[in-house]
Amino acid sequence: MSSEKDPAISETSESHIHHPELLDAIRAEIAVAGRITFARFMQLALYHPEHGYYLTPERRPGRGGDFLTAPEASAYFGLTVARQIAECWERLGRPERFTIREYGAGIGALAYDVIAGLSEHDPALMRALEYRLVEPNRHRMEQARAAMAEVGLSDVVVAESIPEGADPEPISGVVLANEVADALPVHRLVVRDGELQERYVTWQSGRFAEEEAELSAEVAGYPDYFARTGVPLVEGGVYDGSPAASAWFATACQGIARGYAIVIDYGYPARKLYTGHRLGGTVRGYFEHTVTDDPFARVGYQDLTAHVDFTALREAGEAAGMTVAGFTTQAAFLASLGLGERLLALQRDPDAALGDYLSAQAVVLRLIDPGGLGRFGVLLMARNAPVDPPLLGLKEKPPSF
Repeated sequence: MSSEKDPAISETSESHIHHPELLDAIRAEIAVAGRITFARFMQLALYHPEHGYYLTPERRPGRGGDFLTAPEASAYFGLTVARQIAECWERLGRPERFTIREYGAGIGALAYDVIAGLSEHDPALMRALEYRLVEPNRHRMEQARAAMAEVGLSDVVVAESIPEGADPEPISGVVLANEVADALPVHRLVVRDGELQERYVTWQSGRFAEEEAELSAEVAGYPDYFARTGVPLVEGGVYDGSPAASAWFATACQGIARGYAIVIDYGYPARKLYTGHRLGGTVRGYFEHTVTDDPFARVGYQDLTAHVDFTALREAGEAAGMTVAGFTTQAAFLASLGLGERLLALQRDPDAALGDYLSAQAVVLRLIDPGGLGRFGVLLMARNAPVDPPLLGLKEKPPSF
């Protein structure tokens, strides 16, 4: 999914046709409270238990509408990430039980490719492997379980439900999350007269609107956070912050007894995130090959995302007892793990058709494109697991926080 504002933003007469039952649910909350935070609006739009965008029975291409995520672009992504996970198993001393817990697993596309990659490493790893899928949409989970059964992986892959507010069962292994944090609710903050205010969602004259007021309790600590991390407050700047993403990652880290967390998403460390053109805000809506900066368009029918603050995730992980292993870009991460070597091997394969090679080349270039998927951030953290020397995926010099 694109991580920057797309110049081809679409606004049509249909852009304010909303899911009727979801619209009623959101308006009812606003009617009671007078206004709600944008984070609450985003939570309802995406995760309402009956009508939220991510929880409906319909499966859309890509995780968000028609925008493909890296696993759906090519099996090469999961096959390459598997090499890092295999090294994690080695660094943990090749345990007899090794668990991967994948958040936002969808229909299991990434899981299948990772398992395929791990099967190339060592038969002992496959005997040790347990792969847990964490997916809030029960319809996607059913599809994933059926797909795994069809390919004979039911003994390896299991569905895991983690109750809201509960800590997951501690594992020895890897927590994996690809494009998860970007879809968690954000609060929208704006600088007025040098002070942070919050944008709240209201309903006025038959449509959603925003009003600015004091910070809600959830983001009361953001002025101190920005001061501590060296983020300047620019007059009129919009700062999208996600306590929900930090809370999710802290909980995910609590579920690691020994092992590593790998988070891949679009975003930047705080000082880079909150600067330049991104001070117009990073919330975007995605609908049928179009992107809009109007989050109130097609409520219930469009995906909503925001850039990830990797500094906030790092701090949440550290507060949960994790150690930073490194931070890099997806392009550098995949290159360090030998993505280019896979393409070269295909080129040298006498049985490979030219068309297959050219298609693979196009996909690889997309995965490492510094103007697209390649600039995604990759955060690696560890608990009771070695981080020195640097993990294989950090072989290329990583950017700093």
